[in-house]
This record gives sequence, C-alpha cells and structure tokens, in this order.
Amino acid sequence: MKITKIFILVLLSFLINKNSYAQNSAPTKPDYEKKVYIDEQGNYYIQKSLPVYLYFSTSTEGEKHRLKSKKTTKYADPMYLDSEGYNSIRSPSCVDPKTRKTISPLQDVVYEVYADGLTPRTAVSFSGAPKYSNKDNIYYGKGLSILLQPKDAVSGVEKTHYSMNGAAWTDYNSALNISDDGEKSFYYYANDKVGNAEKIRNKKFIVDLSSPKSTFEIVGIVYDGNIISPSTRFKLSSADDLSGVRTTFFSYDTRYKNAYNSPASAHLLKDGDHMLNYYSVDNVKNEETKNTFNFYIDKISPLVTTTIEGDQYIGKYKYISTRTKIKMVATDNKSGVESITYCVDNKEFITYVSQFNISERRGFHPISYNGTDNVKNKSSRKTLTVYMDPTAPTTWIKYNLPQFFSRDTLFINKNTNISLGSKDNESGVKIVKYSIDGSDFKEYSKFTLPTEGFHKITFKSTDRVNNEELVKESHCVVDNTPPVIYHNFSIQPIGTKKKGGNDLSIYPNYTRIYLGATDEKVGTQRIQYSFDGKVFVDYSSSHTLDISELSRLKKNKFYEVTVKATDKLGNESNEVINFFVGKE
Repeated sequence: MKITKIFILVLLSFLINKNSYAQNSAPTKPDYEKKVYIDEQGNYYIQKSLPVYLYFSTSTEGEKHRLKSKKTTKYADPMYLDSEGYNSIRSPSCVDPKTRKTISPLQDVVYEVYADGLTPRTAVSFSGAPKYSNKDNIYYGKGLSILLQPKDAVSGVEKTHYSMNGAAWTDYNSALNISDDGEKSFYYYANDKVGNAEKIRNKKFIVDLSSPKSTFEIVGIVYDGNIISPSTRFKLSSADDLSGVRTTFFSYDTRYKNAYNSPASAHLLKDGDHMLNYYSVDNVKNEETKNTFNFYIDKISPLVTTTIEGDQYIGKYKYISTRTKIKMVATDNKSGVESITYCVDNKEFITYVSQFNISERRGFHPISYNGTDNVKNKSSRKTLTVYMDPTAPTTWIKYNLPQFFSRDTLFINKNTNISLGSKDNESGVKIVKYSIDGSDFKEYSKFTLPTEGFHKITFKSTDRVNNEELVKESHCVVDNTPPVIYHNFSIQPIGTKKKGGNDLSIYPNYTRIYLGATDEKVGTQRIQYSFDGKVFVDYSSSHTLDISELSRLKKNKFYEVTVKATDKLGNESNEVINFFVGKE
C-alpha cells in the first residue's frame, strides 16, 4: 500500500512538471519557403540551397532559352552556388555593344548573384531595470525593457519574432516593456529574406516588481503593547518571494537610517514617545513602503514615598510607637508600578501589600525600600530610619511645704503647692494630666487644694508618640482649721470696769494667765502672745504667764493681750484678751 502511494505521488509530480514545461516551452516555429530576393539596388539573393537554372533570350520580350552545359552537365543543370555571399556568372571578354568589338584591356562579362545559406543572428539586451544574479536565476526589477537586434550577413533580416512563456509568436517591432512579475521564458528568432530562419533562442529570467515585506518583533520587556524597557530590542524580519531581500533599514524618529544586522537597541533614546521606522529593499531595488511603530521607552524608575501613619514625633530622631504603621506609595510616569519591596532591620526583602508595624524593640529600625515598574525599571534603594519608643513616661507627685505626715496620712493645707514631675527617656514627655477626686483630667500646672478634707489625686503622663502611662494616685488630707485658743486667769475677777461700752474684768496685779491651744488633726506647733501690740514672744506650755513677775501689769490700767496659735501646717488662730488691773 505504501509503495502504491509513493508511485502515485511520483506520477503526479511528473505530470505537473510536464504540464509546467509545456506551458513554458517555445511555440512551433513555422516553415519558411526558400526563395530569391531582389533588393532595391537590383541585387539578387538566392537561398544557397536552391538550384539555379540559367536562361537566355535575344530580346527582352523574346523567347527564353534554357542554357545547358555540355562540358559540366553534371554540375550545371542545375547549378548550385558554392560560396556564401557574392558569386558571379562570367563570360570571357567584354564586347562593346555599339562597335561589337572586344574592349581592351580584356575583361570578363560578370553577372553578380548572392548566395545566402546563413541564418540571421539575433542579439538580445535587457536594460532599464536593476539586475541580480545568483547561481540559479537572473532577476530584473522595475522598468525592464527587452531589445532584440537581429543581424543577417547577406540578404538581410525580414522579421524578428518573440514569444513570452510559450505564447503565440509575435512580430517584434520595438523594445518590449515588461510590466508583470514572475518567471519568464523568453523565446525569439529572426528569419531573413530568402527563407533562412534562425534557431529559436531562449532567455530565462524572473521579473520581480514586488517589494519585500518586513515585520518586527519586540524582544525583551514590553508592557501594554508599546511601552518598552531600556533593555528591550527590536528584531526585524523580512521576506521577498522572488529576488530576495538585500538590505533592511531602520531608524528612530527622524534620525539617519541604519542597515539592520541584529536586534536593535533603543537604550540611547530619551524617555518618552518615539517611532521605529523600518523597511526593506530587495536585490532588484524594489523598496518597501516605510513601516512605523510608535512606542514609549520608559527609562524612569518609580518614585516611592513613605508615610508614617499614627504616632510619631520628629525630634533628634523620628520617634514612633508600637501602634505606628508605615505606609508606602509608589507612582510611575508611564508604565505603572509593578511592586514595592522593603525590608526592616536589614532582613530579607518582601513585597509591600499594605501598611505595616515594625518590631517593638526599643531603638533604631532601618526600613529600606525600592519600587519596580511594569518594564522592570527599579528605583534606587532608599532607607527610612525610625526610633521605636515602646514605653510610657514615668510621673511622680511632690507636695511642697507646709505638710505633715502622721498615722500613714499626709496632711497639707490650702497653701501647700502640689507639683507633678515626669520623665521619658526616648521621645520625651508631651503632656502631664491630673484629676482631683474623680473630676475630668486636665493639663498639669502647679496647684493647691483649698477644700478641707480628704482628697484623691490621680495623674498620668503621655509622651510625644502617645505612649500613655497607667494612672497613678496619691491621697492627702487638707487641714485649713487653726488651733482653738483658750486662757485662764489664776484668780477670779474682783470686779468689772467699763471700757468702750464693754464690761471688762478687773484682776489684781499678782494674777497669772494660763494659755493653751488644741488642734483636731495635726496638733499645735506654737503659741505666741503680745502685750499691748508689742513684739510677739513664744509661750511655753511648761510655764504660766505670770504677769507680776514680768512686771508688766500695773495698777489702774487697761491691758490687751493678743494670743496667736499655729498648728503644724501653719494654720494660725488669734485671740485678744482685754482686762483691767487695779482695784474696783
């Protein structure tokens, strides 16, 4: 079965080739009659293979007599001309037609006749078109003109004939202009005026009137069809069905063209829009219409910006908290951003997806990052260094004087200044707040507690990255109540005496005054007294105020004793004692 198939294929191939050959074979050349030709000058031309019979007559209109040779009958009846070209029939001695005498000097009577057994010879020339030859074919381009130039040595050319691709013979009259392409088999010959026909001659050639076709291929990185990377190249391909491609040219924009040899780079072009121009020329100078491809070479890397979202403070360093997130955004001038990659603390780079936190470890954290666009332009690496502040400040409370501590209780009064101190070792303290007895927190400034009684002070600090301290509290008792003063005389009054509308007790000059003071919370610290506006002096509880001993009381005189008592917080009470010393 396989052998049968092969035989059928071979047979079909033979038939196809046979038909193709028949189409390209020369048409049959007609037979040409061998004849005699007399030109305008009266020259006789005889086809050399024709027999020649001689006749004579004694008058132009007289009877014609066939001339025969007795001596050379074998060669003269008929006679054949032996030489190509000029031949002669002679009779010895010329006789003058008038005198009938032999002329002198003697000369033969000569009849000229030309034998022509040679065929014409036709030269062909191809002009007006580019030519290209290889080992197999000859190619001509546009403008081909075929010129036939026949020559004949004797009788001259009567006609020249040609056939293209086996078509019927056509008389050649002028140069042939070829306006269609393809394989050509050109046949031609000439015949002369006595029936000699040249052997059919043949020229095979191919007319190529079609331009090559060029295409391009983008080799390397391309995005969205026409946005390329600086590393991308253009690969050009071209084909021509007949003579073949000679050269492919390309250029960018309006620059000079270059012959294409290998994939063309565009890396020297500036970032922006450009045009690739390319075309091919075949071996017979058919030039393709210029092709163009508009493209954009993206040479600019993405721009990556970082944003610190949330807690942050720029001081000596860029401080952040554990709640802070790092956000990255990239923009690109043309092809668009493909990815952002980053690493924290010099670890492995990863692809950025969304904002992120970093390690809670206190101290510096470098964040390196770059961006890549859709044609693989990668931005240079940049680094953002932040300082992680993970801890809150520390706050303390200080009670200034006056103060008194007793029984695990701190006592102050309305004049006691209360201050808060705070410290943060990283970003620093931003604000200190306090609250008294559960009221709303407010920003700290020095304060006092004017209201008597027990108080709770709560307080906290926040640093500059919003790390907030746990609330602390302190307790104290405000004592604004001074001691209660009391006094006693060592003797009962002996009478009364009016002064300013008041009845004052009368005491003898040997009386003594006892002073004392009690304080509910912190106790009495000091008792002082003054007579009649004089300087205050301390009263010691271990002594009585003996007026007589002090020689301050005299008879028949009004006295005013001012007593001042101070507790351990400086709360002070005053009392004035008015009396009269003397007799009733």
